[in-house]
Amino acid sequence: MSIQITENIENPEEIKAKIIYTKTKQARYVAHLDNIDVMCKALRRIQLPYAVSQGCHPRPKLSFASPLPLGHASYCEYFVVTLTKEIDPEWLKQTLTKELPNGMEVLEVITPYHDKRTKNKGDSVKYRLVFDDEDVCNKALDFLNNSETTFEIESKGKIREYKLGSAVRKPTMYHEGKNYFIIADFIQGLPNVPSVSKIITALSKFLMEGKESLKLIERLSIQAL
Repeated sequence: MSIQITENIENPEEIKAKIIYTKTKQARYVAHLDNIDVMCKALRRIQLPYAVSQGCHPRPKLSFASPLPLGHASYCEYFVVTLTKEIDPEWLKQTLTKELPNGMEVLEVITPYHDKRTKNKGDSVKYRLVFDDEDVCNKALDFLNNSETTFEIESKGKIREYKLGSAVRKPTMYHEGKNYFIIADFIQGLPNVPSVSKIITALSKFLMEGKESLKLIERLSIQAL
């Protein structure tokens, strides 16, 4: 099946599609900007009829989820693409997956997609932290459960102090086999609320040598507040 890219059409009908995909295995180490480049090239190869921006340097009309910290796995990455014609969601799911590197798989295509989120309200992001040591996992749980936890992060030569506050919600612990897990909701995208990346960096510092027990960090879901 071949679909031609439609460009420079006067007032084309625009339809949005939300594409949800994984980023696991070695794909965890693809940086955000490189990830965008991978997706854009894949969309061109499958000849998806996407809309482009105006101006001297037209670009595909795409919007991505908040950047995934390098090394974190995810089962809920997504981007929204504006199309100039209707497409078969199942065709796009299967065809795009074939063009993506190992660890990136399209899980769902929602089209037509209507974004109902309210701007500047942030997101609730569910994470799972995987440990191979019970004591270290318990120590990490104590860190995340204490809203009074404070930590310092250096950025661009400046040190800023953060308070955990309401940035982490409902952290719980469980175990399966030899692994121990923490599930928690992190709030991001709000003023003065530390990002997940900053919190994980502070947690690793807090755990000291025990940070080697933190084997995997996974983003499970993203929900607008």
